[in-house]
Amino acid sequence: MNYEAPICDEPAASFADLISPISNEEFFSVYWEKSYLHVRHPGSQFAGYFSLRNIEAWVRSTRSGMVFVLLPEAEGGVRFDIHQARDLAPGTVLGNFRRGFAQILKRLADWPNLQGLVRHLSRVFHADIQVNAFLTPAGARTHPTYSANDDILVLQVEGDADWQLHEFSVLQLDLSQKRNLEFPEEWQRRTETPVLAEVHMQPGDLLFIPRGMPHFATPPVSTSLQLRIYITPLFWADFLKFAAEYAAVHSQELRRALPPGFVGSDETCDLMRASFQQVMEIFKGVSFDGVLAAVKRNRVAHQGFPCDGQFDVLGAESLTVDSEVERRPDVLCTIEEVFDSERNRKSTIFFGDGRLSGPPHLYRALDFIRNRNRFWVAEIPGLDEKGQLVLVRRLIAEGLLRLLPEEGACAED
Repeated sequence: MNYEAPICDEPAASFADLISPISNEEFFSVYWEKSYLHVRHPGSQFAGYFSLRNIEAWVRSTRSGMVFVLLPEAEGGVRFDIHQARDLAPGTVLGNFRRGFAQILKRLADWPNLQGLVRHLSRVFHADIQVNAFLTPAGARTHPTYSANDDILVLQVEGDADWQLHEFSVLQLDLSQKRNLEFPEEWQRRTETPVLAEVHMQPGDLLFIPRGMPHFATPPVSTSLQLRIYITPLFWADFLKFAAEYAAVHSQELRRALPPGFVGSDETCDLMRASFQQVMEIFKGVSFDGVLAAVKRNRVAHQGFPCDGQFDVLGAESLTVDSEVERRPDVLCTIEEVFDSERNRKSTIFFGDGRLSGPPHLYRALDFIRNRNRFWVAEIPGLDEKGQLVLVRRLIAEGLLRLLPEEGACAED
C-alpha cells in the first residue's frame, strides 16, 4: 500500500514517525508478516541519519564495518568482493563508485546519528536491529531477485529507486541447520512468484518489506543512497529452544547423551525412535510461564542501556517526593515474583543487565514504575514517603530511572 505522510522537515525520531500517517497498531495488524508498505515523506526526511558526506568519516572510524562490492557476472548475476572497512581507504570506496560498482556499507548501527533510532526500534520490535547503506551509481547492477530472513525497512536518502515486489507465502528465518534440513517445494521456489507491485522511491520515502517477500531493485538512473534497516525478532522456534533448555533443567532424561555410534547403526536409531516419543512427553509438563519469564529476562538483558548518560546521577541526593522522574527511554523492564536461595518469595524488577528485589508487597510499586514513562515520586503506590525515596534513589543509581528538571511536565503513557 502507498501513503502520503504530512509535511515535516525534521528527521524521524521514532518508528511512529517513520510510518506516519500509519499508526503502530495498524502496521502490526495489517502489514507485519503480511504485506509491504510504502510511505512518501517529503524532502530529505532521512538525510540526518547518514548521507553521501558521511561515507568517508564512516570508513575512517568504523571498527566492525564491512564493505561489499557488487561485481557483475556474465550470466546476469553479481558476486561480492568483501572487505573490512578498516582495511580500506576512503578513496578505494570512491574509486569503486566511479567505476560503476554498487557497494553495501554494512553494520552502520553504531553510527552516532543512527544509534538512537536503532535502540528505539529494538525496543519497539523486541528484536536485533542492523543497518546497511546501499550506495549505487547510475546504471549499476544490483543483486537479482531474492528473499531475506529479516524484515526490512528501506529509507531512501538520496536519488531515486525502483523496486519489484513479489507475492510471498513463506515467512523465512535463519536456520542454523539449513544445510542439513529438507525443505518443501514452496520454500525452494519462493523467489519465482508473480510480481505483486512496482514501487518508485524518492528521497524521504520509506518501504517496508516483510521477510520472505522476494524483491529486486532495478539499476537506478542516478546515484542512489539507501539505508536498509534489518529487523530480526524472536520467533516461536526461538521460544521452543528456550523451552527445551527449561525442560532439560527439570528432566534428567533430556540431559542424557545420544547413544554412541547412532550415525552408523540402524538398530541404535530404532531404540532412539522409541526414546524420542518418551522425551517428547516430557514437554507436556513444561511451564509456559517459566519459559516466558526466561525469554523476557533474556530480551531485557540483550536490550541493555542506551548511551544517554547513565553515569550522570548527580542531583539524586536532592530527590524529594515532589520530584518528577522518568524511565530512561528504550530500557526494557519486566517484573516477576522469584524465590531466593532460601526459598523466600521476592518481587523483582529486571532491567538492562541488572535487577532489584524486595519483599512481595513491593510488587505494586514496581508494577506502577514499569507502566509509567513519567511520574512524581509521591505517586508510587504501596509505600510511605521514606520507602518511595529509597526505591527511586536506588533505581536512579542502578540506571532504570532518571531525575527530570523541575520544569518538566508530567505525562503518563
